[in-house]
Amino acid sequence: MIRRKNRFNIHFLLLIKLCMFGALSQRRTGTFLGQIYLSYHRETSFMRITLLLIVILLTGIFAQLAAQEVHDYEITLAGFNIGEMQATKIQKGDTTFFLLKSEVSFWLFGRINLDYVTEVKYVGDTFISSKVQSKSNRGNFLSRIWWDGDLYQIRANSYKYENNDQLAQAITYSAVKLFYEEPKGISKMMAENYGKFASVERTGEGQYTTLVEGNKNRYWYENGNMQRVSMQSPIKNYIIQRKQ
Repeated sequence: MIRRKNRFNIHFLLLIKLCMFGALSQRRTGTFLGQIYLSYHRETSFMRITLLLIVILLTGIFAQLAAQEVHDYEITLAGFNIGEMQATKIQKGDTTFFLLKSEVSFWLFGRINLDYVTEVKYVGDTFISSKVQSKSNRGNFLSRIWWDGDLYQIRANSYKYENNDQLAQAITYSAVKLFYEEPKGISKMMAENYGKFASVERTGEGQYTTLVEGNKNRYWYENGNMQRVSMQSPIKNYIIQRKQ
């Protein structure tokens, strides 16, 4: 009887130890599994954040690309190619930047090489500033217009022309826009190079004429896009034709 009781006690103690060991093992196993879960959760969260940042970055890049409009033109004189021009429009929120860049080379009592750059800034429909630079082996010129908070300040200098003035009247349309859109309903524009308003007249379907300081320029449009312009200049008349 005593031996049976002792054996029972021994078996009972062993059972308790096994239960304690199992509980301890289960606790360690649960802790281990918890650590695995936390590690996985952290890595997953990091990957999600990284992926989100990549998407935001790519979205910003594509948005910038989508906000850019570029047109290429060739410049001819008497039927001969003398250079090229590129028109770029960049939209950033409510601010629009226009950029015209041209390089020409022609003969006029000697070789003339001319680089011509026009930069214009609008906020909404309001003209804010412009800068027109011409650099050549015959001389350099700079014309600027900017809003100082009260008035437009004008400092225009070009070939045989100078205009230093102020303007209180609002400017909502200028010559640079003619290269990007048909001027429907527009009767006057600011000529950035001269710092003066010039007339805009519709002369036919998709055809317009501007008069700037005695120079008559003719524009042709198709589906609202400028295709060709015949420019009068104090130096030489020339044609700007959009490339296909």
